[in-house]
Amino acid sequence: MFLSPPLRIDDLTLFDGWYVKERQSVVTNGSHFVWVGPTNQCSDSLSGGIARIDGRGLFACPGFIDSHLHLAGLAAALSGHDLSNVFDSDPNTFLESLKSVCKEDMQSDWLRFYSLDYFDALDAGLLNRRLVDSAIPDRPVMIRFNSGHGVLLNTLALHRLGINESTSEPPGITLERTIPHGVLSGVILEGDEILSKNMPAIPDYQLVSGFKLVNRLLNKHGFTCVVDATRTNDMERLCMTRNLVATGQISPDIVFMPGYEHIGEFRSKDLTYSSVYGGIRIGCAKIQISLSGGSIYPNSSDLRGIINHSHRQGFPVSIHAVERECISIAVDALCRSRMNGDRIEHASELDDRTLSKLAHSGVSVSTQPAFLHSYGDRYIQRSDSSKLQMLYRISSLNKLGISVGFSSDAPVTYPNALGSIYSAVTRKTFRGNVVNDDETISPMDSMRLLTNVNAVICGVGEQKGQVKAGYDADLVLMDHNPIASDIEDILEISVRLTMRRGEILYDNL
Repeated sequence: MFLSPPLRIDDLTLFDGWYVKERQSVVTNGSHFVWVGPTNQCSDSLSGGIARIDGRGLFACPGFIDSHLHLAGLAAALSGHDLSNVFDSDPNTFLESLKSVCKEDMQSDWLRFYSLDYFDALDAGLLNRRLVDSAIPDRPVMIRFNSGHGVLLNTLALHRLGINESTSEPPGITLERTIPHGVLSGVILEGDEILSKNMPAIPDYQLVSGFKLVNRLLNKHGFTCVVDATRTNDMERLCMTRNLVATGQISPDIVFMPGYEHIGEFRSKDLTYSSVYGGIRIGCAKIQISLSGGSIYPNSSDLRGIINHSHRQGFPVSIHAVERECISIAVDALCRSRMNGDRIEHASELDDRTLSKLAHSGVSVSTQPAFLHSYGDRYIQRSDSSKLQMLYRISSLNKLGISVGFSSDAPVTYPNALGSIYSAVTRKTFRGNVVNDDETISPMDSMRLLTNVNAVICGVGEQKGQVKAGYDADLVLMDHNPIASDIEDILEISVRLTMRRGEILYDNL
């Protein structure tokens, strides 16, 4: 049943963004909360003639916010050919998967595959274009890694992109070569600029299908606001996203980060940080620091210049920094030039020195606890104990008063708020190992970081993240209380209703 606002819901167990309260009512006027408080104090004058829901047995919280994902990448992955099930496999299984898709998909020019695990593929000896050629020699093939930061291409795809053995590596991009022969392997790391400029666009029918799946996924999991943190975001992508919103193909509210190379396009349209364009809020300028080529790019001097330029144009920055070395130069640079709204994305490896500087910088963090569950076993296998102690230091960030929010980095992991809570509380891997249990946090804190804190670090803290009179009527109803449940039962909890600004997006009551 899809109820039209205004709406009153009674007798809820409510987490309002700060605390859990029993027997609460919420009343909306269509787009905002107009009353929140004990059910026995809610006047009938507030609910005359409006729809009502009996909330007994239900848990309510502010709409979930994913503070870092990639909408088009998620749409492509959900509608493309999935290789996430190709792990610990031999080359023959991998090749048969490619051949099967080639036979089934006769419509596409380029064959696009997604979600191949780079490290599993590396261990299995799959990262070689000649191997892909043996399965599909006569159609261009792109296989995107689940990290989102690299692809494997066959020989024809390299040729179509104009890449050959004499091609020079652009700054920050790695064209991997085989050892010992030094020929192109077909692996390109951090090469989205090359791909976006030279590959044909994903067919409209596939994108439409993909965005429908994205919207369904976000609505079902209680997300009412997301941040598109794609480094290549430009005005063309913003216009596409605006059309998706206008036609109802994407329901959650969107904060859109422009790539720092494109902020001039936004300024030419009088758009800057916090501007609203077709219902979409403009976010920080996205910068990426990479170690993929063996050295940090951009270097510290260039990074400071990029940050200063972004700030002068009216944009705080959002810096992708995963490795300890990258995070260190990012924090050092932001300590020299600080603007309200500056963020670090990921902050996966934090040493004590950088953690301390981060605490004094005022910079916020968006990190991904679900990576511990999805990739924690690999971290344990490939990292020594000192490095494991630096991974996803959520408790330390929280205790030091650093504003840290949760995100999925979708399509690296799919948006799942309850999965993020489980990972942050248990720090368990897929196989049940635990990664540095000194950094666990409580379910209450996890819920706060997913809602209230995420709203603040995304620049929407005065409208979202709390169930409070005057705030956007963003609400999630669940069948159990994840804060009071046994931690091993959290993943079994179901979202029953998702409401964004008073509109019911998902209803399974």
